[in-house]
Parts: sequence; structure tokens; C-alpha cells
Amino acid sequence: MTVMEQVKRVCFGLNIESREGLHRSVMNELKELFIKGGYIVYPEYPIRFDSKAGKKGERISRNGYIDLMAVKNGRRIAIEFDNGVNLKFKSVEKLFQIDADLRIGIVRGKSETIDFGIDRIRKLLRKFDFPSKSLRVISLTEKKICSL
Repeated sequence: MTVMEQVKRVCFGLNIESREGLHRSVMNELKELFIKGGYIVYPEYPIRFDSKAGKKGERISRNGYIDLMAVKNGRRIAIEFDNGVNLKFKSVEKLFQIDADLRIGIVRGKSETIDFGIDRIRKLLRKFDFPSKSLRVISLTEKKICSL
């Protein structure tokens, strides 16, 4: 089973009815998955990234954290979880600027949302000229994965 299939199984097997504690539950389950798989896991992994600032969209360098970084045999997996409908812009910025082999954004989503923000993310990528890297976005509510 691939890493993405394992992540998918964990994410889609969670009870997401309550927003209370959902972030912690998702991150704990994924942390355990990676530890069992022999990964070294870094919760709240520090990152320095460029960010949009102000209405004019100037870029500034700032410090932040990736929710979870898992490393095994030089392979790096970065995961950001946002408890809302869409992946936050700051999360997109961090995921596209971190040195990782697999980037995963997880959102709670909502059942009536068809694309769970994918069109918005594509517009951001074009507008801010992020490096060409792949990203998988998982919607917990929709039990759906989209690759960018």
C-alpha cells in the first residue's frame, strides 16, 4: 500500500462530526501511522517562507510551521491541516516552498462543496508563481483527494 493510500485510509476513517479536537485527532493519527512505518516525525516543523503581505501583495520572509513533517531514508512528507472548507493561503505558501517529496493539504471541507477550493489554489499558484511542485489536497467530508 502506498503512503497516499495509507494517509487516505486514516483520514477517511476518522469521525469528523465534531470540529472540536479534529485537528489534534487527524495529526495524532497521521503521526502514529508514520511512526509505525519507520518515519521520524516532526510535529510543528519550523519553516522560513516567503509570504504575501498587504493589499499590494508584496512578498516578505517569515517564520512558520508545517503541521507535520515525516522523514524516512531521505524521503520527506509535509502535511498541513486546516479545519475549514478551504486550504488557507498561508498553508499553500508553506507547502509550495518547503523541501518535500510529497506535500499534502487536508481540509475538513463541507458536503456541498464540489472542488473544496482547488480552483482557488490554482489561481494562487498562477498569481504568485510558486515553484512547480505537486500537492495533494484531501477533503475529509467529501472523502475525496485532488492532485495539483
